[in-house]
Amino acid sequence: ENGICKIKDDMQKLYRELESADGVIFGTPVYFINVSAQAKVIMDRTYGLYRIRKLRGKVAAAIVAARRVGAGQVLGLLYTYFVTQRMIIAGGAIGYGMKKGEVRQGVGGSASLSALEEARALGSSVVRMLERVSKEKC
Repeated sequence: ENGICKIKDDMQKLYRELESADGVIFGTPVYFINVSAQAKVIMDRTYGLYRIRKLRGKVAAAIVAARRVGAGQVLGLLYTYFVTQRMIIAGGAIGYGMKKGEVRQGVGGSASLSALEEARALGSSVVRMLERVSKEKC
């Protein structure tokens, strides 16, 4: 009812961090064409923040790591989560890798960028969007 979760666990710290942040980059591996269980729990547990619009207007971006398939679907799921929370979407990035650590050298979702180049570009996009939002608030 009031946006405060009654469960006292590690999410309490995350709630404070989400509320105080101007922007959020949400990352998850792709597990069977979906977000990881841990990412889904965070999404579900922020329902209380949704009810009182605590994430509204915050800049959001998504990074997903995939072996082969499902990255587009997971990006779409995260974008839907951001829209539902009334966040401002700054974009997304994908990293592909078959084995542990390969995503660091692997290709990104763009044909011309590596996964790390895409992640850096996304970080820059988040900063630019935060600057725009900050100017509009003034």
